[in-house]
Amino acid sequence: MKTGIDILRLDLRYGLRQLGRSRGFAVLAVLALAIGIGANTAIFSLVNAVLLRPLPYPGADRLAIVWSSLGYSNRAPLSMFELFHMRQRMREFDQIGGIWVTNGALPGEGEAEQAKVGVVTTDFLPLLTAKLALGRFFGPEDEARDSVRALIISHGLWERRFGSDPGIVGRSVRFGGGSTVVVGVLPPNFRFIFPGDASVPPNVDVFYPISIRPAEPDGPAFLHVIARLRAGTNLARAQADADTISAQINRLDGRLDYSKFRLYVFGLQADDVREVRGTLLLLAGGVAFVLLIGCANVANLLATRARQRLREITIRAAIGASHARLVRQMLTESLLLASLGAVAALGLGWAAVRAILATRPPSLANFSEVAMDGRVLAFTFAVAVFTSALFGLAPVMSLRRIDLARDLKQSGRSAVGRRQHWTRLLVSAEVALAFVLLLGTGLLMRTFVNVLHVDPGFRAGNVFSFRVSAPAYAMLRQVQQNLAGVTGVQSVAAVSHLPLDDTGNWYDYYWKEGAPPEAQNTEMADNRSILPGYFRAIGASLLRGRDFTESDDAAHVHVAIVDDVLARQLWPDGDALGKRLNISDSPNGPYQFERDWLTVVGVVRHVQYHSLTSVVRPQVYVPFQLAPRPTMSMVIRTAGVAPGLASAARKQVALVNKNMATSPVEPLSAVVDRALAESRFASLLSTLLSAIAVLLACVGTYGALSYSVAQRTGEIGIRMAIGASRWNLIRMVLTDGLAPVLAGLAGGLMLSLAVTPLLAKLLFGVKPGDAVNYTAITLAMLLASAFAAFLPARRAVRIDPIAALRCE
Repeated sequence: MKTGIDILRLDLRYGLRQLGRSRGFAVLAVLALAIGIGANTAIFSLVNAVLLRPLPYPGADRLAIVWSSLGYSNRAPLSMFELFHMRQRMREFDQIGGIWVTNGALPGEGEAEQAKVGVVTTDFLPLLTAKLALGRFFGPEDEARDSVRALIISHGLWERRFGSDPGIVGRSVRFGGGSTVVVGVLPPNFRFIFPGDASVPPNVDVFYPISIRPAEPDGPAFLHVIARLRAGTNLARAQADADTISAQINRLDGRLDYSKFRLYVFGLQADDVREVRGTLLLLAGGVAFVLLIGCANVANLLATRARQRLREITIRAAIGASHARLVRQMLTESLLLASLGAVAALGLGWAAVRAILATRPPSLANFSEVAMDGRVLAFTFAVAVFTSALFGLAPVMSLRRIDLARDLKQSGRSAVGRRQHWTRLLVSAEVALAFVLLLGTGLLMRTFVNVLHVDPGFRAGNVFSFRVSAPAYAMLRQVQQNLAGVTGVQSVAAVSHLPLDDTGNWYDYYWKEGAPPEAQNTEMADNRSILPGYFRAIGASLLRGRDFTESDDAAHVHVAIVDDVLARQLWPDGDALGKRLNISDSPNGPYQFERDWLTVVGVVRHVQYHSLTSVVRPQVYVPFQLAPRPTMSMVIRTAGVAPGLASAARKQVALVNKNMATSPVEPLSAVVDRALAESRFASLLSTLLSAIAVLLACVGTYGALSYSVAQRTGEIGIRMAIGASRWNLIRMVLTDGLAPVLAGLAGGLMLSLAVTPLLAKLLFGVKPGDAVNYTAITLAMLLASAFAAFLPARRAVRIDPIAALRCE
């Protein structure tokens, strides 16, 4: 007696023989499945790396990020005052630490270079790595101001700057003009994975500790805080604890009542992916549609093949094969096809993953490596099993109405000629899914085009930038003058924060003269320190008033330039020029902030510093003398391509001071290009998926109609014999083929009403229900389907009626 394994082996062997006899069918089916499963495998690899795989930190599921409210923003950093009191009162956290990232010079000997510098609390790095590659973490002894400054450096910096010297720990190095000693080296591949608005880049070269003391309440908020939840607690309880702490901090500082101060606690991973989750889920939905279309195609192929094998199946039933045995054979063949498709999909998926890695935007580049690990392989296998069951239903349906007496009498052609209405239903389903996918792609492409045409408030063409240490105003001005003399340079200036760059942000409260107390800690603006000529160099439009001059320093009237957004907000009925504005500046030195009254001397058009598609905050510009920064970005506008600009810039900086660290010269257009990356990525992948979906839908329409024409050869021959014109035959075939297409478009329209609103957060300058988009996509689907239907129609009118009647 045969066991279940023996029967399965026989079914597999028989299925392989059947596929070998129909190689064309097998290739088409496997290819359709490989495309659908491979696309799902590739996107799931990305989803797995970003959304599912834990962050590469110890106890990552217990890590939380803590934001505070400043004015009307609830995603602001914390001040020393707030972090100190949070530490004193926390009950639901085991550890809590903060970081602030700025720019500075690389430690050690050699050419002075710019680097990312992390200023951290002593307990911050242990939250994110269990141990160092060399040395130790910061300790309480490192916080003392009179001690030698301790440094921890990245593994990459240790390799390229110190030649992987195993004796680096305890070695004194030059850094920041003071005495420093390296106490540790981070592990290889350590990187930060922070939300984009935290201004914490993935790679920081050097760290030094900061002491959290009971500071003044009005100190600047600059620390981005990470906390570890204690065992047994959850985010809800941690938020309740944070609410209690917020109320206590408010009682300690009545000034904060005006800002409605509150602490917000989010899971670190969930907060990291909040901006990219929508894009990933959109792509996951798109590849699911592609898979369903592929399944519908294979189901049609299998159904057609089953009808062609109806006589064979009938004979097997007549000699004793049970209905269950025949169904098992059909499902085994479906599983075999799906398995072959899954194997091919792994190759396509791997190639797609490589392509995704080459084109993914910076918002996705900081997460875990995208790889086809065990979870991805399990997903591919599960999808293969699901798809085999899904499209395997098609041939099974044909077994429900076997009539031995009738089917044995009929010829193979007559038997397969019986109408199968659900074949048209599958074509309609393919068209509906392709329509929805193409509709979403149209919206994303229009979004990308709209973003390309956004006026960012500056002109990036022929503008180059690099960061430079600026120990004194005189040196910075000399660098500006030296660069202005380089051949091809039209204008030069400097700014503390370059538009669309990842440099740590600087923003604070502002209010106009005469504002009531309750309006004095509500609105916030980005503050920017600049040199005269900045607006001309970057291509911003000065709408009214004047630019800064040499005399705009601390010894004269303190002045500011505001953007048109702030000007309209504070003085909607009058001119902002000559009005007084209260902001924080630091005329006594970098980061020595104090509230100050400044007179508005100019109004500039708003510049998109954070995003190309939204106004995050208005802007206030102050002269460098009123807000000096240790690092500034030089902005150079040239007359055209400047191939020797990088070397010329380094030379001119070295002439002023050879120890002034610089970063590589970069075109501003590259910064803008990075800002476009996510929109480009979504539109590119969705366009590719839509093209595949439309192609599969057209192949399905073509296949179904070709089969219909083949089965109606005798009918067509008779029609031609009695005088039917070629045009009437073409119209008949096209009508037969386009009927399920029109039904599919109607179904796709209904489905799109539920699906396209989900894209609203990803769109810019276009609405989900845009009539132009609907019209264009409908016409495109009709044209593609008509072309797919025309080919069988043309074949129909070329049938020889004599041969057709003789065959019938």
